[in-house]
Formats: sequence, C-alpha cells, structure tokens
Amino acid sequence: MKFVVEHVSKGGGRLGRLSGLRSQPDSIHSTPLSLISTKGGSAPHLTQDVLHLVVSREAPLCVPAQHFIEHMKVLQSFKKGVAHFAALQSHSVSLVVQDPATVTPRGYNDKQGVSTWTYSGRRILTAQSYMQLVEAVQPDWYEALSDADTPPTASKKRLSKSLNSSKQYVDSCFHHHTESKALQGCGLLLPLLGGHSLPDRARWSKGLSEWLQEDSPVLGYSLQGLHANGPEVEQLTSAQVANLVRTSLDSLPKGRLCQAGGSWSPSMVVSLVRLGVDLFDSSFPYLVTQRNGALSFPHHLPRDCGSREAEDGTSLEHQDKKLKVCAEEQGEGKEKQQEEQGKEKQQEEQRQTKEKEQEETERKEEDIEESHKNNEKNEEKVKKNNEKQHNTSVYEICLKDKRFVLDERGLVDSCECYTCKNFSRAYIHHLINVNEMLAPVLLMIHNLHHWNGFFSSIREALKTDRLQDLKAVVSSLAME
Repeated sequence: MKFVVEHVSKGGGRLGRLSGLRSQPDSIHSTPLSLISTKGGSAPHLTQDVLHLVVSREAPLCVPAQHFIEHMKVLQSFKKGVAHFAALQSHSVSLVVQDPATVTPRGYNDKQGVSTWTYSGRRILTAQSYMQLVEAVQPDWYEALSDADTPPTASKKRLSKSLNSSKQYVDSCFHHHTESKALQGCGLLLPLLGGHSLPDRARWSKGLSEWLQEDSPVLGYSLQGLHANGPEVEQLTSAQVANLVRTSLDSLPKGRLCQAGGSWSPSMVVSLVRLGVDLFDSSFPYLVTQRNGALSFPHHLPRDCGSREAEDGTSLEHQDKKLKVCAEEQGEGKEKQQEEQGKEKQQEEQRQTKEKEQEETERKEEDIEESHKNNEKNEEKVKKNNEKQHNTSVYEICLKDKRFVLDERGLVDSCECYTCKNFSRAYIHHLINVNEMLAPVLLMIHNLHHWNGFFSSIREALKTDRLQDLKAVVSSLAME
C-alpha cells in the first residue's frame, strides 16, 4: 500500500495518490478524499444498489470498530472480512476505533483499556482484543488504538495519562502488526495526540520517530484528541484547531498520509486540507440527513476574469463609433428641446393634480400597512425560531420547515443527483411530516452526492492553486 504526493499547492494543501490496496491492488484513489461513513458496515439509509448510484463501486469505506466488537467471533468464523460480510466487497475499508458521527462519552478510559459503546452498552478494548478485531475485519488500513479522551479543559494529569497509556497501546499494535501474517499489506495509522496543548502535541509527535523507520508498516497519521466526535465537531473553528494540527504535523515526515475523522464543517475541511490533511469521512452529510436537512452550500470555483477583460477590449473598439453617433444626434436634439418644453409644462400641471389624489389614497393605505407590518413581524419571529430549532448550520436547508409546503423546486437548482432530478422540496417535506422512510433515503442520496462534489472541487482548486478562492466561496454563507 502506497501513498504518493503528486502536487503541492502554492496556497497550502496537496494532491496525492493512494494505491496498492490489498483488497484493490489495481485501484487508485486521488486525495483529498472523503471516506463513506458506515453503520454496521453499510452506508446509512442506502442499500448497495442505491449507494452505487451516488459513489463509485471502489469508494473506500470508514468502518468503526465499536460496531463489530460484539460480532468478532462471527467475523472470525466468516474469514472474509467486513467488506464481504456487508456485501460491499468491491470497496476498500478503513478501520477507526470510534464512530465519528456519534458522541463518545468522556471520562471512561482507564487502566484496563479504551471504552467504546455498543448497542448493549459499554465495552472495553485492550490492545490485544483490538488487534484480534482488526484481523477479523481485514481492513486495508486502520488506526492504532489510543486514549484520545482529552477535552479542551483536560488537566495536565489527564493529558499525561492519555499520552502514557497511548504509547503502550501503539507499541503493542505496532509489534502485533509486524508479527501478524494476516495483516501483511495492511497500512497502519499512528495517532497524533496531545489534546489542546501545543507542548504536549509537539512532544508526542517527536516521540513517533521510533515507529517511522524505512521498512515500517506505518502508512500515515490520524488526528486524535481534538474532539469527542458527533455534532459538536461542526462548531470547531480554524482558530481553535489550526495551530494544534500544524504543531502535530511540523516535526513529522511530509510524505505520509494524514486522516482526520469527524463531522467537520465544509469551511473547516478546506482549512484542514491547507494544513496537509488528506482523508476525511462523510459523517457530516449523515448528521445533516438525520436532522432532515439538505446540503445547499456553494462549492464551485468562480470563473477566471479573462472573459471580462475580453469584453472590456471589445467595448473599447466601439467607443469611437459611439462618440460620432452622439455628435450627430446633438444637432437634432436642439430642435426637439423647444417642442418638449411646452409639453413638459402641461405634464407638470397634470402631475400636480395626480399627486394630490395620491396623497389622499396613501394616507388611507398607511393605516392598513401598519397592521400588515405588525403581522409580518410576528410571522418572521416564528420563522426564525423554527430555523433555529431545525437548522444547526448555514450549509443546509431544513426540509421540515413549513415554507417548503408548496415549493416545487429541487433541493439545489444546479444539482444533478437522483433526488434533485426527480423530487421536489414539497414532496420531501411531506415525507418528513408523515415519517416516511423514503425521506432520509432521498436526503442521503443528495447530501452524499453534494459532499463528493465538494471534494472534487477541492482537488480541482489544488490543481489550479485556487484553494483560497474555494475557501471564500464556501465561507461566504458563514459571513452573512
């Protein structure tokens, strides 16, 4: 398994190529790339056939280990890995410890191991049990086990425990990986830890050198300890995270893959790409679907101004002709002015009489308008309260809002997805109100299509060194 940096953009960020996957030896994936988030091995709300209408048959999957802790014996007896188990054998698999779309409760990691939550409650993962699960899942690459429970308010003692225990977990995973025949050709991601402490992040990154030798199976790094997953990740800003990510990556080799799981907002995705992050996941569009939203933020690069300059050039060529025509028209204009002056006097008298009549009607209408304005203000307050309840970001529209009852437009005018081509906002609003299962299916199709189009725009912006322009387009909604 190889990762190669193909192009480094002038404004930050890089284009890469991920190839040589053990489940897809002939497939090549361009980065930056979004993995397909899964629930129990399957894309949420989408069957296999519907998923392949939205993404390619070789798109990598993001599989949380916590979903299969209770099914490890089943996978071990199945012996073909989770991709075949979920009937998605054409896809490669990236294994992560926690589900990026679900909040991880804090304060439960102890000396026994890392706490995860399954459908039947809390389960503890040790380094040994985790590596057994990795062998049963048979991923193409995976995260090493770590204690990433380091909130922004974490004490020095908590940070110290996190780094010390994580070092033992990573060391155990590394040695198990090198000795295991079942994991040959599988990539390993080292966690980048240290919480929200710059000195601790720098110290941890420098300590990774012992696992970064020439023949090391380490494929890259995984950003950890910045959040506890779930919707709260959407609220993180570049000012809170940028220096932490930069500190973690500065002292590490630049040619390795970097993955950042979590429901990052589109604006933060662009910021992380500029810092050198290559892989993300689709937990953000999934969470938008769960709250009955449809992604609508712009992500297409504006056109170059070359066409405008050409238009200016053609207009300059005709300026002389326009001046000559104007000079000829001036002579004829003097004769017409005298005739128009007499007509203007008559028109002024008529205007005065009409103005008096209008003033009387306007006075009567003012009272009526005041009552209408009061009603409109009350309606606007109700709409704003509804938007606050339904929408949690400026990147989406909430289809549960009553304003879409009679809206026959598609979700996004320029979108070419199956949902926007065949269904209206009003119809999806109806499906949501009657709790029809088709509603999240249609929303997930659109949101995943929109999200993948966003990453296509990121790769195009990196090719043309216009990532800053894309950042301005995506962030324009947040500035309004």
